[in-house]
Amino acid sequence: GSGRQIKHGMKKALYGLMMILSLVALGLVSCSKEEEKKDDELSEDIQNFVPEETIENLKDLGMDINKGLDPPDMEGEYLASPYELIGTTVEDDYSLGTIFADYYFRLYDQDNDDLTIKLDYYNGGEEGSGLGGFISGDDDEFSVFIEVNSEYMGYEATLLHVISGTITDDGIEDFHFANWMLDNNGNDGGVWIEEETGRVGTPVAQRFSH
Repeated sequence: GSGRQIKHGMKKALYGLMMILSLVALGLVSCSKEEEKKDDELSEDIQNFVPEETIENLKDLGMDINKGLDPPDMEGEYLASPYELIGTTVEDDYSLGTIFADYYFRLYDQDNDDLTIKLDYYNGGEEGSGLGGFISGDDDEFSVFIEVNSEYMGYEATLLHVISGTITDDGIEDFHFANWMLDNNGNDGGVWIEEETGRVGTPVAQRFSH
């Protein structure tokens, strides 16, 4: 009888230990996930909109991603002129150092509670207005993530535009601009770059009109 009781007691003890270990493991997993999210310092909207893989791809191309949940006031009208190609994943693309058309843009309706903003832009014949975007940043550094529905020669595509930099009295320093293809709708006209490819540009001059 006592042998059975010992076995039964051991079973109960082992079961209890396994339960404790399981709970500890669960705690570790949930903590690490939460910590990871805090480390990201990007809003849920940005994380849902832009996969981490895309952010890493952009960073590999030389794109600055300024994380944080307290971005500076970035409202204003800006001119990025001229800016050059510093990174691309587009096959047979322009050579690095190619100068692209001036990029005019206006940022307005910034909301630091919802971490949102609106953008108007004009770039080499392509334009958009009232585009909603998500923002991140801290101190004077910021990033803006915007979904752009664009049309060229009758063909539509959905792209991600990312603008990053540091706000100064004279405009934006360390300006970086990324153009990433999300959905080219089959690219029937052959006018768009392939999906999940893109370019990063930075200005030759570091400062802009505000």
